[in-house]
Amino acid sequence: MSPFVSGALGALAVIVTLRVLRGAFFFGRMRRWRQGGRPPLRFLFRRLGTRPEQEQVISKELDALFQEGGALRDDMREGRAELAALFSAEALDAAALSAALDRRMAKVGEVRLRAEAALARVHAALDPAQRAQLAAMLTRGPGGMHRRGGCGGRHGHAHA
Repeated sequence: MSPFVSGALGALAVIVTLRVLRGAFFFGRMRRWRQGGRPPLRFLFRRLGTRPEQEQVISKELDALFQEGGALRDDMREGRAELAALFSAEALDAAALSAALDRRMAKVGEVRLRAEAALARVHAALDPAQRAQLAAMLTRGPGGMHRRGGCGGRHGHAHA
């Protein structure tokens, strides 16, 4: 597999991961929180039964990740403009294209490393029961996070 294809697949994997995290942790609510709104993580903290020191770790790591994600989004917008300029030329400048893609892949790699470190710190801050609860919430996805007891009876399952 060529380095370009490998890099593109890696970028796609990071983008998909960020989209999943976006849904799982409510980017829009986080944005309102940073603008002085009500902290949206109260629901998560209540469901996990977190202690204040755990909440501090989770809030700090998620805030940093959302800032990184915003910077990545801005960088990708710049990259889109750069690609548009390259495609408007009579002949495609392969070196400029490669350099533009390399810059984006480097940024994606930085965000990926930051996400790995942040998720490891959140994992370490939670106790085993909390990690299991969070894993179940992530499995159900954003729509299932608000239903008490998992499926909420949607599939005929009764949960205590």
